[in-house]
Amino acid sequence: MPPLKIVVIGGGAAGFFGAITCATAHPNTQVTLLEASAQPLTKVRISGGGRCNVTHACFDPALLAQAYPRGGKALRGALTRFQPNDTIAWFEAHGIQLKTEPDGRMFPITDNSQTIVDCLYHAAESAGVKIYTSTPVKSISRHPSLLLKEDTETREHGDAENVLDTPSPLPTP
Repeated sequence: MPPLKIVVIGGGAAGFFGAITCATAHPNTQVTLLEASAQPLTKVRISGGGRCNVTHACFDPALLAQAYPRGGKALRGALTRFQPNDTIAWFEAHGIQLKTEPDGRMFPITDNSQTIVDCLYHAAESAGVKIYTSTPVKSISRHPSLLLKEDTETREHGDAENVLDTPSPLPTP
């Protein structure tokens, strides 16, 4: 039986983490990450003034969700399933120590976002995730076999049983 194929659209933190999670949870799965820009993890690089605000030291999901006035209610379930403690533990398991600022924001002890970028890249590569940059997805179509096909400007990435879409919001003028 051929391996399950998953395509992740978007090379930001959510896309990388989703791809890593899929690939590590199901080692026989072929995971491909497609990023439109030439450089993935752009927002991670600039987050927290270049230090990368990784998470927050608020460990109550209901209280943490209140920090998001638009969408907090929807986030509460996700924050219950994967909490800041889980984020901290994941990065520690990958050799990254975090520190807490007085306002609760958490950063790598290096105070450098490249630490997080390198960690995510290494984890993705170690898990076997194929990463394609400069590959914007123009359309996704469902075929009678219920497989999904991704068409990009530069090449077609074939069929995949599952697509995880994690795009960045469009910039506003």
